[in-house]
Amino acid sequence: MRKFKKDAFRREMAAGRAAFGSGDLDRSFHHFERAHILGQRWLLTHLSSHWWMLRVALKRRDGREIRGQLSRMMAVFPGYAFGWVPKGNTGGANVHPLKPMAIPDDLKSDLGRYSVTLDVLGRLPFLALVALVAFATYTEWNHRQQSEVIENDWQNRSLESVRDFGSVESLEILPLVGWLTDDDELMTEAGVSLLIKADDTTILYDFGLNAEGGSPSPLEANMRSLGVEPSEIDAIFISHRHRDHVGGKRWADAGSFSFGKVQQDLTGVTAWVPTELSHPTASVDLVSGPRKLAPGIASTGPIARQLFIGPVEEQALVINVEGRGLVTIVGCGHQTVPKLLTLIDEVFDEPLYGVVGDLHFPVPEGRLRMMGIDVQRRLASGRGSLAPIDRQDFLQQADRLSARLKMAALGGHDTSDEALGTFEALMGARFERLQVGRPVILTAPDQGAAASPPPQE
Repeated sequence: MRKFKKDAFRREMAAGRAAFGSGDLDRSFHHFERAHILGQRWLLTHLSSHWWMLRVALKRRDGREIRGQLSRMMAVFPGYAFGWVPKGNTGGANVHPLKPMAIPDDLKSDLGRYSVTLDVLGRLPFLALVALVAFATYTEWNHRQQSEVIENDWQNRSLESVRDFGSVESLEILPLVGWLTDDDELMTEAGVSLLIKADDTTILYDFGLNAEGGSPSPLEANMRSLGVEPSEIDAIFISHRHRDHVGGKRWADAGSFSFGKVQQDLTGVTAWVPTELSHPTASVDLVSGPRKLAPGIASTGPIARQLFIGPVEEQALVINVEGRGLVTIVGCGHQTVPKLLTLIDEVFDEPLYGVVGDLHFPVPEGRLRMMGIDVQRRLASGRGSLAPIDRQDFLQQADRLSARLKMAALGGHDTSDEALGTFEALMGARFERLQVGRPVILTAPDQGAAASPPPQE
């Protein structure tokens, strides 16, 4: 409110309060009506004028006016937001609250030119900010509430052990989709897909993102370039339902998965999924907890996590390489490293040898931004948007993994180059960056082939 208008409003309010104090209620109400005409464009002045009209009505014991002022006071807030401020309206119960009225001649110089529409448009940025803050506050509160429920379930978990589930003599993990590659003929994107060969079993692990909805998709194009045929695939393993793992937004929204724009015939192929998903031809097998999937191959079962963007249940693949131990293949790492390591220790007998995949370390920042927001760090890491993962959290987890693992091969779809560099410094030859088209190979020691990356025995 400009100073001259504020002064005029204050004069009318002062005159009204003086008349109220002297008992001249008619004159008092008249001045408050004039104050209402002057101040209804602004929230506090509008509310103040109705409050004093209510006091006059109470003094008069005028039931109709009391009811009218109470209802108008409740309408002040939406009225301010949506422009229910008809010019000249005196604000009493004797007039309709939305009726424009003639402005008194001596107030026209203050109010004659203002536009209700322009007033409302001028408030929109402020109202949008208020709405955004309210939404963010509610979402953060809901995130914390749901996180407490999930954490309580985790603390009270009861998991069946997976003992003696066999082993494989050779393991090859070929990245088909990822952020990094040293081959210009292969496509990269912020998604994950791996082709896993464990002895005679071939598993397609996730389907990538296909962010542009292209045909062929990055997965289909890279499979052709690398000579991989869909007919080679014996089984499918879906880590979690996010779009960058099931083939894109279209399939995530549909609760399904696909190589590209058209779903291929997967008759005879089993798809191990951690949450309700469907496919027109594949045999979908819901994995609800840790269990053996095939000789030497098991799942951790889904570990729940409440992200700012919503809940997620992610499972990891566990393969027992004979003479070495367990290799855990992770899609995004939403489970968190501490929970993943704890579950593996509780459920499996064999020692953990290595980790391959992504572990979600967008430190100091992630690769994906939307409207200026670091989506991977702010909305999908740490304890919420106000407490995302920081460098100290990351270093603690990186140190723990380095001390524990004989090898690691990590991708960059949700982990920064800086974080990958930290692993290289900590683990040396035991670590490599997971790159599209470059396989990671592990064999039993008596097979005479070295592991890639070379293990530290």
